[in-house]
Amino acid sequence: MPPHTGPWDFLTDVPLVAFGPGIIRSRGEIERLARMVDLAPTAAEVIGFDGWPQRAGRVLDEALVPNAPTPRLVVTLVWDGGGDNTLEAHPKSWPYLARLMNRGTSWLEMTIGSTPSNTPPIHATLGTGAWPSSHGIVGVKHRAEDGEFVDPYVDVDPANLETTTLADLYDPSESNVPEIALVGVTPWHLGMIGHGATAAGGDADVALLLDDAGQSWGNAALYEIPVVEGGAALEQKATALDAADGKQDREWAGHPVDETDVLYSSPAFVAFQQQVIEDHIVEKDLGVDEVPDLLYVNMKQPDDAGHKWGATSSEVGAVLRSTDDALRRLVRFLNTIVGPERWVLFLTADHGQMLYPHQSGGYAIGGTKLANDVNTRFDKTDDGLPLVERVTAQGAYVDFDQLKTNDVALAQVARWLVDYTVRRNLNGDPPPDHLLGREDELLFDGILIRGRKAVLNC
Repeated sequence: MPPHTGPWDFLTDVPLVAFGPGIIRSRGEIERLARMVDLAPTAAEVIGFDGWPQRAGRVLDEALVPNAPTPRLVVTLVWDGGGDNTLEAHPKSWPYLARLMNRGTSWLEMTIGSTPSNTPPIHATLGTGAWPSSHGIVGVKHRAEDGEFVDPYVDVDPANLETTTLADLYDPSESNVPEIALVGVTPWHLGMIGHGATAAGGDADVALLLDDAGQSWGNAALYEIPVVEGGAALEQKATALDAADGKQDREWAGHPVDETDVLYSSPAFVAFQQQVIEDHIVEKDLGVDEVPDLLYVNMKQPDDAGHKWGATSSEVGAVLRSTDDALRRLVRFLNTIVGPERWVLFLTADHGQMLYPHQSGGYAIGGTKLANDVNTRFDKTDDGLPLVERVTAQGAYVDFDQLKTNDVALAQVARWLVDYTVRRNLNGDPPPDHLLGREDELLFDGILIRGRKAVLNC
């Protein structure tokens, strides 16, 4: 699957469901605009935290029961890659989510609200209630001070997250009594809980990250990392998945479940992670006292299956069904362990999924060729330093010193790029079959210049 990075509504439109009888109103689907920045202030309102600063988001009070009791636990659950277009591609795979949409409040106009539409910046937006331009997590990689392009959470360190999260502010305000926990698989999910032990007055919140073998890992200097030895439990889920089709052949959907990357992208890992979530709630006594706890969860498998087999594949449909089953199990578990009318669930997704080019009719732009063409056109110095350092799915990285050296303005580059065609980017190679006869089509509708200006293709 091509990168799911861009401003298009099929990538940025995602579900948002709030559910919690007695605390969340039962309004069903409503035609109100909601954005990812709204989740943090809404959670702050629900738990009665008065110290939330004024930021980009608003409280989604249309979903809140007036004068409702304070919940003991607020769960924020992200279906990674579970955007609206993913759900629409598999309409029969999420019956329980559809039920919650009707029983709670569901926003028909929910958007992540920013681009790039990928995991690290959107989770940071969720946790901070601020846009990437404020919180500083702008993509899956960013340009460090030394010029290298690195993961924003390199070494499982949130130092590049420039804004405090709800957890960073709320936990110290209650003398670190609340339990703050994340269950996910990658440091990119840390933006939901924040800075852990490095937060002002904070402590080592739980960051329970699971690797593809079902083991917990992370940065023990900043976070508490509960021990999870998932080998046997994950194998049990793999055996059950293998047997689900009536054959014991160590395969699922024609894929060998003994291969780690297959197992990681399958319903077996979804079921395993749900068990880890339940075990953690019990072991850490989440939701047992009057001081509200915060639990953040990312279910990565819908996105991982999409990258591996394609957004419209039967494998993604099967993973969505298992994720929906895990949601049903979670709600029942919360009612049993925490108690009815004592918890709130927010469910959303961080982005949709991109179709293969032959399905969408699109073209996967060659970033290296594009960067080389821009440099050939505008970089006239012989100093070995490129004007455009690289082009990724989230944009072009430009050396501003080289702009000055070459006496070039960004607007000049943008005006040149709006006339850039498929043919120029093909580098002499034949086009894919679905683009035959379309080689002279323009690749861009518009070029954004540092987020403030745009050159449009009219």
